[in-house]
Amino acid sequence: MSITKLGDDLMKVPKLDVSGTNWVVYKNCFLWVIDARDLLDHVNGSGWEPTKPVSKGKKVGGGSKEGEASREDFVVVEELSPEDAKTLEVWKEKHCAWRHSEAVVKQQVAATIPNSLFMKVQGKGTTYEIWQALTKDFQNKSRMISMDLRRRLQQQHCAEKGNVRAHFATLRTMREDLSSMGHPPTDDDFYAILLGSLPSGYEPFISALNTMSSVLGMYLSSDDLMQTLSDEYDCRNISKTSKREENSAFHAGEVARRAKPF
Repeated sequence: MSITKLGDDLMKVPKLDVSGTNWVVYKNCFLWVIDARDLLDHVNGSGWEPTKPVSKGKKVGGGSKEGEASREDFVVVEELSPEDAKTLEVWKEKHCAWRHSEAVVKQQVAATIPNSLFMKVQGKGTTYEIWQALTKDFQNKSRMISMDLRRRLQQQHCAEKGNVRAHFATLRTMREDLSSMGHPPTDDDFYAILLGSLPSGYEPFISALNTMSSVLGMYLSSDDLMQTLSDEYDCRNISKTSKREENSAFHAGEVARRAKPF
């Protein structure tokens, strides 16, 4: 078994946020990096520390009095046969490689978690025990955070004269955060959330859009819906700007027409 060297590329794992918001991304990146180094067995528990071989001893006599026996009549001394010596050397090499690999994975964990977490897990022993402790803590924490984020996503609403593009940007970010935590909303769910979050002024346009989709047999994804509604928002803003400019020009003309010549 070759000794794994710790390179700079081993450290390219995002720092685990103590809040647990990036646990899923951190976990997957960490496992990919460890797997690339052939060290995954240290994390998933499929590997184990090599067991030291037991040498056979040789008993030699040495009673204290002739004809009397005691527990000290025989002592066991190490006497390695050439075969035992070779077995022990093989174990030493395997054990050294195992300890080095353990140290590499532990260093990877320590470099990518906050100090407060390091203090909690440093005494766990093996990397498998350390990883199990982190998983147990953050799996539940990530689930609770995602539930709260999903609730807030469903409660988002754009004001009647609000910026639809900015509103959609917020919803996209929340969807991506849920995805990073391993709990993304389905496209149908997100589509429904988008429709429910829009101002009432967009209801006629949405109704016409749904009718057209049904007639043409088209399927709009949530991203298509956001793009279509963003374009409609831009058109409405352009119309408002043009109307204001027309009104300004009209008022300016009226002022000029009514003005008395010198």
